Amino acid sequence: MEFKKPHVGYCFPNNNASCYKLIYETDVYVYLYIFCILLILVTIFGNLLVIISISHFVQRHTPTNFLLLSLAVADFLVGLFVMPITLILQIETCWYFGVIYCYVFVALGNLLSVAIIAHVVLISIDRYIAVCNPFFYSSKITLNVTKLSIVVMWLYSLVFTFLFLYFSYIETGVCEQFCILYGYEYSGFVVLMFTFIIPYSLMICSYARIFIVAKRHSKAIKCLIEKTQSVESSNSNTPKASETKQNALIWVSEVNFGVNPIIYAFFYPWFRKALKIILRFKIFSPASSFIY
Repeated sequence: MEFKKPHVGYCFPNNNASCYKLIYETDVYVYLYIFCILLILVTIFGNLLVIISISHFVQRHTPTNFLLLSLAVADFLVGLFVMPITLILQIETCWYFGVIYCYVFVALGNLLSVAIIAHVVLISIDRYIAVCNPFFYSSKITLNVTKLSIVVMWLYSLVFTFLFLYFSYIETGVCEQFCILYGYEYSGFVVLMFTFIIPYSLMICSYARIFIVAKRHSKAIKCLIEKTQSVESSNSNTPKASETKQNALIWVSEVNFGVNPIIYAFFYPWFRKALKIILRFKIFSPASSFIY
């Protein structure tokens, strides 16, 4: 199928003073909006399933899962309030939502973006402590400590967003097409430091350390398996489990969360089991939170 080139029109066809925009064929808009709707639905309902599967089942109430739960809430809010406007703006290239919602959209988008980055960093630190110092993790990283960390993380995101917006200004454009946030001098550098360089540096360091420790554990288990097999082979000729399987279990248990909680959760058997229970509406049965 060959589409015609877009032609130039107005954001508001009945107002020649409005901004210009590119207008595509109807079929192009249909395909784009179908894709956007599917993406939004996957984001909303996928993260909603993660939220339900962790909050409903008691055995899933662990420090790491609570961090994942909070991250899923942030992604859920993005899919509900931010993503639809962002995608429409990308397709239409015009701002149709007024001045007031421009401020709300910018504030909410920045708040949730900072919160998601903070969650990913905290999750990487959580996994780092769990892998590199498991005895400290099991004794000190409790549910109350995790909940407090989550509250501090959201407060940090709120304060950072407030300060950033306070030292910035929003422009909607003379023809009501734009909703753009402008920062003052050096504000872009500060945002880059706190939302990209520092967070991702911490994550890279955590991942690198986790990889080194996991590799060390893998070698230790390899030596243990070889010793066990050498001892048992003198008493029995029964074949034993392979080293490859052991290594796979180590990587699955020690590798950090993915950035997207949906991608992470689908790799875990407990989430797939919870998903079946949720989709079969068994969570409405008595004591369903103790099914595990």
